[in-house]
Amino acid sequence: MSFAIYGSTVDNTTTDSSGDFSKSLNSLGIYTLTYSKSGYLGATQSGTLATDNQTLVVGTLSQLAEGCLAGTVSGTITDAVSGNTVSGVSLSVRSGVNVTSGSTTGTTATTDSSGNYSFSSVSAGWYAVQTSKSGYTDGYFNIKSCSGVTGQDASITTTLSSGTMRIVLSWPTGSTASDLDSHLTIPDNASSRYHIFYSKKKFYYATNSSTCSGCDSSDNVTLDRDDQNGAPGTETITITKIRSGIYRYSVHDFTNRGTSSSTKLATSGASVKVYYNDTTTTFSVPNLAGNLWGVFTFDNSSGSFTASDNMSAQSTPENIQ
Repeated sequence: MSFAIYGSTVDNTTTDSSGDFSKSLNSLGIYTLTYSKSGYLGATQSGTLATDNQTLVVGTLSQLAEGCLAGTVSGTITDAVSGNTVSGVSLSVRSGVNVTSGSTTGTTATTDSSGNYSFSSVSAGWYAVQTSKSGYTDGYFNIKSCSGVTGQDASITTTLSSGTMRIVLSWPTGSTASDLDSHLTIPDNASSRYHIFYSKKKFYYATNSSTCSGCDSSDNVTLDRDDQNGAPGTETITITKIRSGIYRYSVHDFTNRGTSSSTKLATSGASVKVYYNDTTTTFSVPNLAGNLWGVFTFDNSSGSFTASDNMSAQSTPENIQ
């Protein structure tokens, strides 16, 4: 595989026996990673080194066999919070994984009244699809074409007010994961912490609790969407107003919570997108054994995310910190 920045190849490497690679790169910017191996279609992936001393974990890429043919790619676009389908979403396609800028392939579509889209005669390979609709944040999701692949669903988020954060976890059709859960620990109003997950879906700052009767209910943290229906899946948490302190977000493989050495989460294709102050930050699951992915911490004092990029094991969801 090779690494290029601004069109110039700067380094090369080879994956190890586990398919992993690591490379120290000297320049900040958007890199194009190109993968090649006999018997497989070539593939590209985009990744951004934004800060000095950053460790960038790119998503695990599954190279497609040379025998893959062109076909129809289809799926459904839903609202990240409500789960309702969204019609009238404009879609455009770029070659490669996580490619969010540059020229498109010329293939376009618009979701129908049921939120469905379809691209016909798509050459075999990986692509990034950009979404656009009034009232929603422009986004993107990855698709693959290999003799036709259906059920390549995605979610989009409405435009957020300044200071509001939305965290969207997704795992694709065909994922090795079935039931992934979002876990967020937040600073509360009593110099302590509160754990948002499937059994504690809401927290109100006005009452410093999960209930709010006759109080200001607008200042809250909510697990909006709890998906238990298998792949493809989406879970969404919204923080209406970021407070001082540390926010810590994790993803738990509930299905395999009793198996500490499981690799189902590592190979799930799961990703997390965080929308905050007109910026989208993406995190990809590391290729490590375990059932608990520590995704990131966010410190409001610095306004920055720190990728945790660790995998551990936890059998009891209530104990996740």
